[in-house]
Amino acid sequence: MSQRAALLFKTVAYVLTLLLVNAQEERAKQTTAFRDKPFVTVWNAPTQDCKPKFSIILNLTSFDIVSSPNEGFYNQTLTIFYKERLGKYPYYEKQEAVNGGLPQNSSLNDHLSEMDKDIKKYIRSHSMEGLAVIDWEEWRPLWIRNWQSKEIYRKNSKQLVSDKHPDWADDQVSREAQLVFEQSGQKFMAETLQKAKKIRPKTLWGYYLFPDCYNHDYKNNLVNYTGQCPDVEIARNDQLMWLWKNSTAIFPSIYLDPMLRSSANGKKFVRSRVKEAMRVSNLHSANSSLPVFVYTRPTYVHSVDLLSEQDLVTTVGETAALGAAGIIFWGDVAYGKSNVNCRITKDYLDGALGRYLLNVTTATQECSRALCGGNGRCLRKVSDSESYLHLNPASFQLQTLNATGNPKLVVTGKLSQADILQFQDRFRCQCYVGWFGSDCGTKANSAQHTLANGLTLFVALLLSLMVQK
Repeated sequence: MSQRAALLFKTVAYVLTLLLVNAQEERAKQTTAFRDKPFVTVWNAPTQDCKPKFSIILNLTSFDIVSSPNEGFYNQTLTIFYKERLGKYPYYEKQEAVNGGLPQNSSLNDHLSEMDKDIKKYIRSHSMEGLAVIDWEEWRPLWIRNWQSKEIYRKNSKQLVSDKHPDWADDQVSREAQLVFEQSGQKFMAETLQKAKKIRPKTLWGYYLFPDCYNHDYKNNLVNYTGQCPDVEIARNDQLMWLWKNSTAIFPSIYLDPMLRSSANGKKFVRSRVKEAMRVSNLHSANSSLPVFVYTRPTYVHSVDLLSEQDLVTTVGETAALGAAGIIFWGDVAYGKSNVNCRITKDYLDGALGRYLLNVTTATQECSRALCGGNGRCLRKVSDSESYLHLNPASFQLQTLNATGNPKLVVTGKLSQADILQFQDRFRCQCYVGWFGSDCGTKANSAQHTLANGLTLFVALLLSLMVQK
């Protein structure tokens, strides 16, 4: 081979390598059922009685989806399936077995048959493009994570094995019990997702509180709290690859403890949990990643105190800046059970919560259009930075229009060149499925065409070298 041919060969090989590397870098794409909404906001609290019972109208226009977790509501854009609403989920209640108690002691066929009816009851439209959250919290599919109140699942699993093999040693019983429990739990959860996707294929399906980070050690050591997910828990999340591959969305939780109120530790707690969810989302497949919808609450856990403005940044702001697809505000019956509670909720929606949501959702849309051509969402270049998707008050104004006694929040203004440059400096694009490139400006078929051209050129070069030889 001549020097010129060798140089040409190396050049084309280098270009081809760049094409392949670029294709690999663009592997993780976020899909979403809400293509024009880079950051979806959801109100999922039973506040529907505030108007008929107390004549208090809640302004929920800041939310893209409004749904109730209560029984009796159907065909909602977000549906929660609690343990009694989907099939025949096995668990223990007050030490008594329900549906066999253990996944290995239940009938998967009966469960799948029953869940067909349940899904069609709650999601009646076959073409529904929404979110479906399976909230099963009684046991965890990894044996070692069933501690404290969940110890009964390990204890009774061992008892089943011991009854079949009374001559086995304790360690042999434990190994077999773990193997059978984990295999059965995996099969039960995975086939539930597979069946659900067949019944309602356009709905995004996943389990609540997966992945978890187990970074609650602030309760024991607040002073030295780092917020980081323990390495062992990250490794355990990797063992749930079957779950991420079968899911079409993931729903982690960032509920804030009052201990973390308006503190740096609260930010550490939330940031680590969202980062772990984003990491796990990339394990879905070689070509796409899962959209992450983060669960939060308008109040602190076990409290009626509303999130402070600082903690709205800690929860909503962090979630958006880290590239999640949306945030879900969940609430229980307390939010709408009295005149006082409805009034407090209304004031929060009209004030701090509503204003901040409008700020962030507008900023995510502006950044998406400016940096990603509307074909992707913005996320931090440096995940641990303090960069947020906030509107510049010099460019945008939030106003409250008081029409017929019902305040409505609106935003006016446009991005300046300085705003765009700041976005470019601090954020990058994460393209939706079907789009590639740093600005999400290349369609998938175009990118594939470019790669195909590179391969064609490479083959042509090899043939020409063979002819020369």
